[in-house]
Amino acid sequence: MAISTVVKTKRDGTLTIKDGTSPTPLSLTVAYEAGDFNLTIPGPAITSALDRGSFGGTPSLRYGDDQPMTATFSAYLRDLGDASYATLEEVIMQSGDVGTNWVSTLGADAEVLTFSVTFDIEGSDHGDAGDHSLTLPHCVITGSLAEGDPDTVSISITSYSNYPTDIA
Repeated sequence: MAISTVVKTKRDGTLTIKDGTSPTPLSLTVAYEAGDFNLTIPGPAITSALDRGSFGGTPSLRYGDDQPMTATFSAYLRDLGDASYATLEEVIMQSGDVGTNWVSTLGADAEVLTFSVTFDIEGSDHGDAGDHSLTLPHCVITGSLAEGDPDTVSISITSYSNYPTDIA
């Protein structure tokens, strides 16, 4: 199959946050968001051994330490929390339904509450053979709330993996 000729837009994307409950994770599909998801995939660090401060004719490159992926997005503030349903704000505050019922992707006894974040992109509705997606595993999610017209939630994600998984 050839590469898609359909340019994707913010209207094609959906973000879903999932916990580590098995076999069916608990999830929150982000709604009322700006459509500004931004993902940085640095891969492992590159170490360069210089010859007296110079790369030389052919650089000597080696892989160094792994580097986590990072992502950001913003959404509109609609709710803070409730014990009976998950909210985006509960994810960053680790409170309410998320703090009580959600399980870390690192396991039930993990010290750090991590999530998986899936970015789905609609393709089949636009003539592609299928939809597209990628998953960021083992994410620590932090954020901030800001008052305005409208109030917003800014989310920062650190995924402790070199590359996305489940890429389609």
